[in-house]
Amino acid sequence: MDAVLLKLLTDGINRIDSSLCTDGTVKRLSRLYDEISLFNPQYGLVNAEGRDLVIRHILDCLAPWPLIRESSGEGCLRMADLGSGAGLPGLVLASVAKDWEISLVERMGRRAGFLRNTCAVMGLSKSVQVVQKDLSEVRETYDVITFRAFRQFKDIVSDLDRILAPGGKIFAYKSSEENIRSETEVLESYTGCTFGTVIRDYDVPMLDARRCLMVISKRN
Repeated sequence: MDAVLLKLLTDGINRIDSSLCTDGTVKRLSRLYDEISLFNPQYGLVNAEGRDLVIRHILDCLAPWPLIRESSGEGCLRMADLGSGAGLPGLVLASVAKDWEISLVERMGRRAGFLRNTCAVMGLSKSVQVVQKDLSEVRETYDVITFRAFRQFKDIVSDLDRILAPGGKIFAYKSSEENIRSETEVLESYTGCTFGTVIRDYDVPMLDARRCLMVISKRN
């Protein structure tokens, strides 16, 4: 990462939450940027590079962390990032989620390999594991689930119910209001557990676009 982009990243982290802007966080996220940039031509991880990669992906994934932290509660929580791909948002959140145990669920072998290598490069191998499975094959349960640009709720709602611990939270990154409405309808009509949904807007530094987080609670 060159000096201009490093300053952009540092300024963005500081604007999200100045307490996050430590040398360790900046170093880990700059390494994530470097790994995505290196392997993106081969693996097609994201449709962005340079400034766009920093703002639209890394900072976008980090921006709702204060909301996620506030909603999740204290202690060592187990989190699964579904369809992790380039590690977005899983590895970004792992960079700041102290004491959390994080699983990156990715069914594609090449991308799972990328995630394992990037965990090592970022110094996160002790707190992060890569689970190379389809969601339907996951048998563990988690306190927190995250995903971004993953499958529609109608295709995964029963799996979410199955792997989310009672009282757990799902944080789904969204940008389309129409998509949010249709996803909420799926949750409301589901006949398994009861899901409660709150929509929280969040701001991404230097990005002029609406971004939302669906905060979904498993009530029973």
